[in-house]
Amino acid sequence: MKDAAKRWILKDTDETAAARLSQELNLPLLLAGILAQRGYADADAARRFLSSSLSTDLPPPHLLAGMDDAVRRISRALRDREQVCVWGDYDVDGTTGAAVLVSFLREIGREPMFYIPHRIDEGYGMSRQGIEQLHSRGVTLIITVDCGISNADEVAFAHGLGMDVVIVDHHQLPERLPEAASAVINPQRTDCAFPDKGLCAAGLAFYLVIGLRAHLRESGWFESDSVPDIRRHLDIVTLGTIADMVPLRGTNRVLIRRGLVELGSSTRPGVLALRKVADVTDGELDAGTVAFRLGPRINAAGRMDAALKVVEMLTTDSRETADEIARALDGHNSERRETEAQVLEEALARIEQGGLHQRRAIVVGREGWHPGVLGIVASRIVERFHRPTVVIGLDGGEGKGSGRSIRGFHMVQGMRRCADLLERFGGHEYAAGLSIREENLEPFAERFDQVAGESLGEEDLLPYLDVDAQVDFRQLSLGLVRQMRLLGPFGVGNPEPVFQTRGVEVCERRDFNRVSRLRLRHNDHSVTAVIFGPPEDLPVRVKDNVDIAYRIRENEWQGTCSMELRLLDVRT
Repeated sequence: MKDAAKRWILKDTDETAAARLSQELNLPLLLAGILAQRGYADADAARRFLSSSLSTDLPPPHLLAGMDDAVRRISRALRDREQVCVWGDYDVDGTTGAAVLVSFLREIGREPMFYIPHRIDEGYGMSRQGIEQLHSRGVTLIITVDCGISNADEVAFAHGLGMDVVIVDHHQLPERLPEAASAVINPQRTDCAFPDKGLCAAGLAFYLVIGLRAHLRESGWFESDSVPDIRRHLDIVTLGTIADMVPLRGTNRVLIRRGLVELGSSTRPGVLALRKVADVTDGELDAGTVAFRLGPRINAAGRMDAALKVVEMLTTDSRETADEIARALDGHNSERRETEAQVLEEALARIEQGGLHQRRAIVVGREGWHPGVLGIVASRIVERFHRPTVVIGLDGGEGKGSGRSIRGFHMVQGMRRCADLLERFGGHEYAAGLSIREENLEPFAERFDQVAGESLGEEDLLPYLDVDAQVDFRQLSLGLVRQMRLLGPFGVGNPEPVFQTRGVEVCERRDFNRVSRLRLRHNDHSVTAVIFGPPEDLPVRVKDNVDIAYRIRENEWQGTCSMELRLLDVRT
């Protein structure tokens, strides 16, 4: 099925602010306009965004509520040689965040345990079963990563056994907080002065390392020449931050700008093994490589098997062990792709047969669908039909589902209006999870559609393409392409700029397997452009006049560098 036509939404630009910024920072007007659009119209704010320096642009860790309490309790455990366990979530930022803490604690001479629950066998968060197991092994302090904020009962249970719990979590606060915890680090706390609420668990774990190292240094833990360089752990932080798809702005941007460099030059056996199976060559990486080649292999462990392997791989000193685990993760990723493709095919068949794509929201479920791929399948369906979508796998009358949404519809608020039909639900605006009994599946689908219909009009159901600026070809150059890199790394919350040009003449067209290469002319300037996809989906001919939406890229061929356009959409 061919994708539906997109709405082009041209963003407003404050021309006065752009001109002032261009002059003050000596930037191209086009680049200055994008900075102003993205909230950096002030010259100092724009300088900080462009520099993103670890030494000057990171907020201090003490601004995180709970940091001081956490550092004091962990320091005491380290000095008294208590048995510490890092309890991470099976998701990508939980495993990478746990690996950051484990690596640092080993670096300073302690050997913590780590515990990652199995997605299917144990489920999300802390459990009494896991706590009892750790208690029997002498653990007196648990540090959670990416979970714990919703485990008030389990934290109280651990406290009753004489175990303390330090929580490091970034999820939305429940009505009842874990009061028995020794410390709670969560930027969502109402009393938290930390200016950036967008950190994932890997970033928060790194902040705990910053705070812990500072406290230990002040208390004389290190010899004068033995203070560890914690920047080396940013390779793992970058994996978790990008793969977890948190906004690449503010603190996240500062961390991964340096982290991408660390990741590209890392000698960590686990990183080297992961890059090897993903066929990623040496050198500095970009966010896209992490998001689409490295991240999925880490995520696959939690989706298809035990995510414990990720922490083992990222913390081992053995090349052989790292290579073995990386090959296993690569196998899990292949299995995930096959399972995802099967579930997607079956889901699309049900949607088409039932006419579900005509609804305002799609709810589809079936017995036996693997819970580890439901969120990915929901995302694929949203890409196809541009409707809020919930995909549910049933098992013996019980269903677990994942939902993904579109602009204009808050997924969790929508589920809240169907709460009487659900066993549990949670998440945020664009992604959520739920549990449901099979007999409530159809009633939920109908009501969820009604709820979506109250928020979404016909235009909201059309896919859109955000466009940063309208330009003519005289503004484009290879130099501009290179200057635009200052805005990177690109990703969620900081997308690569998109431009549009109207009234472009198609001078030449050559089609290959799944790519078409065009020669385009506008205002007596010609450029090369490529567009990916079946050639029959591109209804343009030589001498046509078209409107185009595109990104600008540098292309190297036989030692020569040039600018080319990567077309995203073409309208005749």
